[in-house]
Amino acid sequence: MKPKPQNHYKFVHSFKLSSLFLFRIKLLFALLLLLPLFVYANNDEIDSLQSKLKNCTNKFDLAKTNLQLSKLYERIDLNLGRKHALNALQYKSNDSILAETYNQLGRNYFYRTQLDSAIYYFEKTKDLLTKTGNTDRASIVDISLGAIYLRQGNYNQTIEILTQSAAYFEEVQDDLNAAKCYSNIASAMAELGNYNKAIEFSNKALNIFKTNNLTQYQLITLPNLAAQYFKVGDTITAIKYNLEAEQLAQKQDNKRSLSIIYNNLGSIYLDKDPEKAKYYLDKTIALKEQLNLITGLEVTQGNLGYIHLKNKEYTKALFYYNLVAQKVNGKQLIFAYDQIAECYKGLNQFSKALDYTERSRSLNDSLLNAKNQEIFNEIQTKYETQKAKRELSELKVTNLEINIARNRNRILLFIALALLTLSLLFGYIHQIWTKRKQLLIKQELKIKEQEVEQILKRQELQGIDAIIDAQEKERSRIANDLHDNLGSKIATLKLYIEGIQALPYENIHNIKPELKQLQTLSEDTYQEIRKIAHNKNTNALIAKGLITATQTISNQISESNQLQIEVINVDIDDHININSTIEIQLFRIIQELLTNIIKHAKASECIIQFSIDNNELVVMVEDNGIGFDIDEIKIGYGLTNIEKRIDKLNGQYNIDSAVNNGTTIILKVPL
Repeated sequence: MKPKPQNHYKFVHSFKLSSLFLFRIKLLFALLLLLPLFVYANNDEIDSLQSKLKNCTNKFDLAKTNLQLSKLYERIDLNLGRKHALNALQYKSNDSILAETYNQLGRNYFYRTQLDSAIYYFEKTKDLLTKTGNTDRASIVDISLGAIYLRQGNYNQTIEILTQSAAYFEEVQDDLNAAKCYSNIASAMAELGNYNKAIEFSNKALNIFKTNNLTQYQLITLPNLAAQYFKVGDTITAIKYNLEAEQLAQKQDNKRSLSIIYNNLGSIYLDKDPEKAKYYLDKTIALKEQLNLITGLEVTQGNLGYIHLKNKEYTKALFYYNLVAQKVNGKQLIFAYDQIAECYKGLNQFSKALDYTERSRSLNDSLLNAKNQEIFNEIQTKYETQKAKRELSELKVTNLEINIARNRNRILLFIALALLTLSLLFGYIHQIWTKRKQLLIKQELKIKEQEVEQILKRQELQGIDAIIDAQEKERSRIANDLHDNLGSKIATLKLYIEGIQALPYENIHNIKPELKQLQTLSEDTYQEIRKIAHNKNTNALIAKGLITATQTISNQISESNQLQIEVINVDIDDHININSTIEIQLFRIIQELLTNIIKHAKASECIIQFSIDNNELVVMVEDNGIGFDIDEIKIGYGLTNIEKRIDKLNGQYNIDSAVNNGTTIILKVPL
């Protein structure tokens, strides 16, 4: 049985909507390639640099070598790449190396899909390059930022930042970087539905890539440009650019690009030349299966099913529609069920056809309800229209009688209308005034609620501070009592024992062993009391400085061999004076974060980094644990306590984490 024509158009429309998803996949693929290309690591080069690193003593050479290793590891091990970049960061080399290190960390986080951290380091790169007057490199960093915004779906910001960069590159006649901007601007324009502008920018980028013989960039831009022409209905130009892309992809043996190109050509020829469409669609499926690509496969399979059904090859059509039904839902699934039913009808298997028709009907209930409502509205409209006609006829009969009364009462009617108008106007004004008054009351209540909330929050913070101060005072008192009172007494006892032991042997030989034991016992007791005193007195530990205190507890934890902690001081010099209150609060926060890592993260490594940025103390705590989904995490007491401590310091903190990608927490506190 031949399918109804309208079903065909529904099918094409439905699955061409899905092809927009393929279009976005292409854009993402292009985006990744438009960033600076990966560095392919050479094992000999890595070994050589590792050997050089062991013999380096100069800070500049250490920073530069670690940076080179980070770039080489970018392709094969992102964790090692990040580790070497952080090592380069702590050597405090010149501004050029520092900016390059920040940029490398931004790239590392980009490839780990931790986009907020990537933006943080790219912004630091840009700030440093701008301060040192390196405008060229700062503008190149803008390309990376624009790529991130495009990946986040922030298309307007993508266009804004890349348009500024493109203008700069045009001014300095840097055609290649300008073309990269054009290409990403075109992608953003296409996502916003402005295909004419997308075509304009894609053509500008393509001309530059062809002039510079950059085949890889041409291979990315050509299918995008073809898709954009197809969106505006120019199939001839779309075919032309797809075929040009096919030639380049075949020369490069780029099978992934070929799968995209062939799928596009199959969609274009679906109605124009079904045999040619089938040829391209078969090639698409073969390449996707070879590359194990699943995304968008249902579009190709659905189009092949349509071609076989149109040719009454019901078994083949049924095979493809069943594959489609496993992957789609909603309207597409309804259509797939309808097509499967048509296939079974063609095979004279009417029971199965009836089963799939029933499945389609069940899914389509909501649409039928909407359609029934539309029919009901149409009947209701006809009824109201007929009723109005009957009333109009009755009015014509009585109009003659009314005319005399109308003339007589016209003046009274005008007066009544005037009074009614004034009443309505007054009511409207009164309603507006009432609503405005209610709005003002609501705003006042909201302000009072905010004031009460702020008062409660301040009281809560003051209560926490009072508890912390009381704890610190009590710890200090206990430490002083142990050290000054009991400690001094035992020390005196030790001196007496040593004095007795110093007597001539003939006088004390009978008690010498007991004295020796007593001396050992008193010495152990004294050391234990000192240990308790030092452990109780957090202020004594903080007195040596926040970084030193953090290093101390990190060393204690690392001795367990369960979690290795590395403390990095990027640019905090000894002359920088940090308020003791800030140090104590941050130390408590770091203790809380380390406790969370030990209890929950299942991490083997942790990095604690201290730096100064715009007169703010920045503490970054990063682990390689299991991470978590930020949108699904339930905020517990520990994180709530950290948030309140940070609020008390007028600071801010940011959590950046992804499942199986570790966790990074950045604390910023004004000095």
